Amino acid sequence: MYDFYFGKKEDIDNDPKKYLLTIKRMLPRWCNSIPDSEFVALYDVISELSLPENPVFVETGSGASTIVLCYFAVKTGGELYTWDINGSKLYFLRSVLNDTLMRHFKGNNLNNHWKYIAFSSNSEYAGISILKELNKKVNACFL
Repeated sequence: MYDFYFGKKEDIDNDPKKYLLTIKRMLPRWCNSIPDSEFVALYDVISELSLPENPVFVETGSGASTIVLCYFAVKTGGELYTWDINGSKLYFLRSVLNDTLMRHFKGNNLNNHWKYIAFSSNSEYAGISILKELNKKVNACFL
């Protein structure tokens, strides 16, 4: 569905913010949940962080923010954990990310970098608290 030509790899690497914003703007309204300015601000904040090797990102609720967070997770060899009670939205985003980001990052598997949980983030058994059991230290989150 989203397998359009977004430019050469070099062009995308030179201006990833523009590439990510292009993907965001193609999302339907029900999935494009934040303004462009907030999307770009999220990108800028994360790009300025000094991230360790294999960072862990967390978000509650999925949408346009998932694109940015997933980009940094794949780029840095990290992981993104997303909680959203709307499983349909998560599955839709998975198809978008596979058709866009994963074509740019050839050889990577989205499932190695993005863990989406179709459940409440507050759940005692399947919420954010499971990260402690997995010995995951969160480096950045978007709530």
